[in-house]
Amino acid sequence: MTKSGFLFAEDEAVKIRFSNLTVSDDRNASRPVQVFFRYPEGETERHYPFITLELIDIVYARNRQHSHVEQYAYKEGDSWAEDNPAVVTYYPSQGEITVPEDVEYLKTTEYVPVDLLYQVSTFCRSAIHDRQLHSRIMYERAPFRYNSIYIPADNTSRRFDMLDWTTADLLDPEAGYRKRIFRKIYTLQMSAELPTSDFEGIKQVTQINTTLVQNS
Repeated sequence: MTKSGFLFAEDEAVKIRFSNLTVSDDRNASRPVQVFFRYPEGETERHYPFITLELIDIVYARNRQHSHVEQYAYKEGDSWAEDNPAVVTYYPSQGEITVPEDVEYLKTTEYVPVDLLYQVSTFCRSAIHDRQLHSRIMYERAPFRYNSIYIPADNTSRRFDMLDWTTADLLDPEAGYRKRIFRKIYTLQMSAELPTSDFEGIKQVTQINTTLVQNS
């Protein structure tokens, strides 16, 4: 089931992007890579290699905020009207807009643009697995150029930029700190929009009555 709601929809899309990866070695030709939100606690069984995801910051994208206007949603027949720039056809991260039967239009204030910063970390006990995952991520899942991510909840494609990556190897406490955990940390930025108010139902004005008063 597709998750909806600000951050829930984006988190799901990021997990989908880094799921279904595999690595190979001389004992297993297709070893699956688990994906967790944040580092798994003791009660969660983890098998190396695995990937962790974490939202680390939400930044107001001032460079994408050009105005502050009212926006409207309404239907003409079975399709959304798109006859002027103030008409919107989606609600960020929330799925399809539904107009109740007793109103003709919906109104909301313009969405606030934000950038979501995600930290994606890979954990491997094998240098070969580390290299394989690094190659797959940089080539397939989060390349430096022309990268985007699909958000199923609102049917949008967002920018998903690789900002930086670093090596941050650890000593494995489960092995008495005698073996190394190969770790890579990637920082990615996703474009998003944050609703500032709920949609408000309004009706179209069809008649204006005026009364002229003559001043003596």
